[in-house]
Amino acid sequence: MKSFFFLFVFFFSMNIVVNAHAAQPGMSDVRGGLTLEDACRMAMENNPGIEQARQRILAAAAVLEQARSAWKPVISAKGAAQAVDATIQPDWAQTMRISDDFADWSAGVSFTWLIFDGFARQAAILASDYAVDQSQQVLADTRRLLLKAVSTAFLQAQLTVEIMTIAQQNQQFNLKLEEDARKRWAIGTSPESVMLNFSVKALMAESDVRNAKRDFTVTCTVLAELMGMKDARLASGMTPVAAHIDTLAQPLLAWDTEYAYALEHRSDLKAIKANIKALEQRLRAEKGGYYPRLSFIAGHDYQYINGRGTVTEEEHQSYAGISATWDLYTGGRIRAKIDEISADIRTIEQKEKQTLLAIESSLHRHIETANAALEDFRRQQKIQDLTRLIRTHVEKSYRAGAATLTRLNEAQTDLVRAAGSVATSYIQYRLALISLNAETGRTGVYQQK
Repeated sequence: MKSFFFLFVFFFSMNIVVNAHAAQPGMSDVRGGLTLEDACRMAMENNPGIEQARQRILAAAAVLEQARSAWKPVISAKGAAQAVDATIQPDWAQTMRISDDFADWSAGVSFTWLIFDGFARQAAILASDYAVDQSQQVLADTRRLLLKAVSTAFLQAQLTVEIMTIAQQNQQFNLKLEEDARKRWAIGTSPESVMLNFSVKALMAESDVRNAKRDFTVTCTVLAELMGMKDARLASGMTPVAAHIDTLAQPLLAWDTEYAYALEHRSDLKAIKANIKALEQRLRAEKGGYYPRLSFIAGHDYQYINGRGTVTEEEHQSYAGISATWDLYTGGRIRAKIDEISADIRTIEQKEKQTLLAIESSLHRHIETANAALEDFRRQQKIQDLTRLIRTHVEKSYRAGAATLTRLNEAQTDLVRAAGSVATSYIQYRLALISLNAETGRTGVYQQK
């Protein structure tokens, strides 16, 4: 009878433990059908930060159109109707004063076309063009950072699920051992302290499960916010899919290769360079203030006066010519503006150096982290293989009567934990790789199988 009881316990525990990693109780409500590609696509479509960056591009393009309009002439029309009450003292009769009221109507059309302004017009157009390029690079950088944030949150969610799986397996294992120890204590073959020890471990594992569920909920909330979901909540079934473990054969990463790629593709560096070029053109435009401005002007004016004395006056006037304006003294305004822009250029140049230093430092850190994570994943795979072999030997020993059921449960649980460690180390490697990709400027998403 006693052997039948242990046989029943063995098969029951094997049914729980063998399938623990694949289908843990309570895991069906956290594993959904959301892939990493879908999460990134929805973030690109719904995140307000992307739309803000797009609108900045439209605003910069509108400024460029304003600058280009300086190449075109300006045509203006004017008109006025006035009731005038005037007192006039004619030059030809110093002792005579004439008081009268009359109506004065006037109208006119003017044409002005800027010919030369010290090349300030051309420089302003180039500055606006570089500003558009800068806005486009800011959009690309916004996408880069958003993809990094979404991918990190997505993988963190997958990681918490794996942690939850391990914690639930640990809880199930300790509950089973507690039950077994309680029965042994009831028949007097095991001390009470052993039973209480497993009770404490089961409670600790339950706490780990609750903490993992909390972390999963928080991570999914962050993911939903990044994806632009309503109420910052993922809909039912939209939680991340289960992690798929690939056999990684990637070589260790080299700093020189990654740094060269970053220099060519980092969008924030491109935005800084475009900003410097735009400021250089603004500086050139301000220096144009030292030169005269020449314009071609033409127009036609008409004036009609009725009721002044006994006559009605009607005048027409057409004109055409060249107008020149030269600001000989501005109180130092132009020089001060040039100094301001020059200081801005030096500031951005220092920002570029700071960004390059940050990239160099972060690449060192992320390459080291990614390489270490890759090696840890490979190490965990070896541990899993050895644990599987140990469990096979323990099972054979148990069947031969040389090992206890508790030892078999321990070996099986070690195998499930090893599988969980493989999954977590794989996700940790992908997290490190995503951070590295963001630092180098890569925006591709790894396929989620």
